[in-house]
Amino acid sequence: MAQSWRTAQPLIGPMRINYLAQDLWCLMLVLGSSYAVYQFCRYRSERLGLVVCLLIAAAAMAWHRL
Repeated sequence: MAQSWRTAQPLIGPMRINYLAQDLWCLMLVLGSSYAVYQFCRYRSERLGLVVCLLIAAAAMAWHRL
């Protein structure tokens, strides 16, 4: 989020806030989906749930960098 805030420095007003809002929404979406997957997998295997949750979070962060 901080990176897109810095890259939007030349932008003024609502457009700069738009970048921050999009990144915040993406972060909330990734956290929510990771938690849902963890809760789903936890009953089968807690370790598997944690590994899948971390893989989803890492993949989302890598995809966001592209």
